[in-house]
Amino acid sequence: MDYKFDNISIMNFVKTLVTYRGSSLRKLLNKLSEERGCSNCYPSFYNKLKKSTIKFSEVKDIADSLGYEIVFKDVR
Repeated sequence: MDYKFDNISIMNFVKTLVTYRGSSLRKLLNKLSEERGCSNCYPSFYNKLKKSTIKFSEVKDIADSLGYEIVFKDVR
C-alpha cells in the first residue's frame, strides 16, 4: 500500500493504518502494552497523536505491531 503524505496528521495516518488492519486505537494500545510494555493509558496515547508529540520510536512500535515497516526511499 503506497500513500502520498502531503498534509496528513500523524493522528489520521495511524487511524488509517489501524482501520486498514480492522482494529481500533484502543486495541492497538492494548497490543502495544502486551508486546512492548508500553503504557496502557489511552488518554495519554490519544493526546500524543492529536498533538503530534509522539516519538519516532513509538511510531516504529506502532508500525511493527500492525505488521508494517517504515521505509525511507531516495526519490532524487
